[in-house]
Order: sequence, then C-alpha cells, then structure tokens
Amino acid sequence: MQEQDKTKGKLYDLLVASLPVGLFVVDEKLEIIEFNAEAERLTDWNKDEVIGKQCSEVLQSSLCASKCPLKESAQQQKSILGEKASLLTKWGEEIPIIFSCSVLLGEDGKPAGGIETFRDATVLKKLEVQRKNFISVFAHDLKAPVSIAGGFLRRLLQGKAGPLTEKQQYYLQMIEKETLRLESYVHNFLDVSRVEAGQIQLSLAPWNIEKVLDELVAGFRVKASEKDLAIYLDFPEKLPIVSVDEIQMERVISNLLDNAIKYSSPNSEIVLRAWGEGDFVFIEVRDQGVGISKHDLPYVFEYFYRIREIGQTSGTGLGLAAVRAIVEAHGGSVWVKSEKDKGSSFYIKIPKSR
Repeated sequence: MQEQDKTKGKLYDLLVASLPVGLFVVDEKLEIIEFNAEAERLTDWNKDEVIGKQCSEVLQSSLCASKCPLKESAQQQKSILGEKASLLTKWGEEIPIIFSCSVLLGEDGKPAGGIETFRDATVLKKLEVQRKNFISVFAHDLKAPVSIAGGFLRRLLQGKAGPLTEKQQYYLQMIEKETLRLESYVHNFLDVSRVEAGQIQLSLAPWNIEKVLDELVAGFRVKASEKDLAIYLDFPEKLPIVSVDEIQMERVISNLLDNAIKYSSPNSEIVLRAWGEGDFVFIEVRDQGVGISKHDLPYVFEYFYRIREIGQTSGTGLGLAAVRAIVEAHGGSVWVKSEKDKGSSFYIKIPKSR
C-alpha cells in the first residue's frame, strides 16, 4: 500500500511538473500550496518563495481586486474556463494570460481548496490587436464609397439626371434601400471596433435601472404586440443606482429585447429581470423562442455570426458583438443559456460602481 502511495505521489509530481501550462493550487485560505515549473517560468517566482502566500499577493492579477475568479467559481459552484486577464511577474512586468480555475467545496459547502491553470496570451493578444485594427481600417475604407454611392442614387431619384420610368424608379429605390442598409452595417461595425479598441470614451453617470428598463419595455411593447407577445418586468427588490454610460447601456438592452422579439414564438412571453447581488447588478432577458443549439452557443457574441433559423435570417451578426463590447467596456460580462426550441436567457453582469 505504501509503495502504491509513493508511486501515485511520483506520478502526481511528474504530471504537475510536466504540464505545458502554469498551475497553482490553493488551500481554503487561498494560500498557495503547489506551484509548478511553468508557473515559475511565467511569473519569475520560485516555488519556495510563494508557498504559503496568498495567490493575489503573488500574481496580482487584473481580476484579484474586483472579482477573484476562485471566489466566483465557489459562488457559482462551477468551473471558470478560458477567461482573459493579466498578471504581474515578480519584477512588475504585466503579461496577458488565459486562465481556467475550479474550487473544491467541503461538506459544509465552503471552499476547501482550489486550482488554477494559466498560459501566456501575448501572441494571441497581438493577433487580436492586429485583427481589430484590420477590421477598423476595412470598415472605415468602406464608409466613403458607400456614402458617395448613396448620394448619387438620391440625385437620380430626385430626377437630376433626367426623368425616370416607373420601373427605373422602383429599381433605384430598391438599390437605395440596400445601400442604406449596408451603410448602417458599416457604422455598426465601426462602433463595435471602436468600443473594443477603447476609442469610445464611456460617459459614466448614475443610472436608475428600474426607470430606464420600464421606459424601454414600454417602447418595445408595440413591436411585441405584432406577434402577440407579452413583455413582463421582474424586479424582486429595490435596485441600486449604478454608474454606466446610459446611451450605450440602453443600446445593449434594446438589442437584447429586439432579438427576443425577433426569435420568440407567437403568443409567448418575454421577461426582463434585474437584481443586485454583492458588488454587481444582473440583468436577464428571457424568451420562449426558437432557442440556440449547442453548436451555436459558443459563437453568438462573435463578429458576423448569425444563427440561421427558418424565417429568421435577417441581421448583421454585429448586434451581440456590440453588446459584449459595451458590457465589457463597463467592466462587466455577458453570457447566454439556451436550449433548442425552448427559448434563451441572456445575462448581463455589471459592477455597481467604477
């Protein structure tokens, strides 16, 4: 039995030492009890230096002060996978990382320990910056010719190049309609890339959630009535005043409500729920529509990704990308839970104050 235990111990040491990602293990006090070779390489800390120290003291992650991933994993009772953050090395150098973590809960339901793996995302971050720059330049270069073409179309429709037959006027009106839609796509595209690049400065101000959500729902009820949809507000408690950019946040909620109406089944319900928890406010938009397949779920917030359902193929694939960019610019996060043919729930989490 002792030989088996020794063998298991050696295998554990071999596994931890040879992992191609940084790994550390903490106890119930979030003090480090294991720190592998790749973690040493990435952080410049030696294992002997960090054992017994708080993980936040060693890594000084960009998330440590606001929302500790290990504590969040314990609260949600699930693993956190593939999140982005940054940490400081022993010498103060900041490096971007992609990490995953999970917490072990004891019989009393309290954290008994946790594990986190992380890897250097420097190359990925450079590629992401290049992608965003390319997208921004591409959209910007599209803007001028689309605008010029639209101007000439309007001149033709105004008869400034001579009279038009009824058929010519109809065709030109269709071309103008599609050109205006393309122009709208380009502007949306630019907005998303600017928010992600930090080029749009948020004008933070106190936001009365209940009042604004009530007004937004009142505006969308007319559109919802066309499909015999009912929209309900659900505020289980008095909501706090939060600090956000009101215009951008209204854009987020409007986009989610618009999607909920578009993809809802006739004669069904949409619920807009909001509640406070800890240092955050949560908003949920829930529908009883077509739902999203497991295949599509990981990609719904990506550029140009569209969920193709029968009779629901319109859209740019930019709306949810804009939602994510705006919410993350506020220091929050957005995610979705859905099941095919059973509806979807989109969640927003934003800090009460910045």
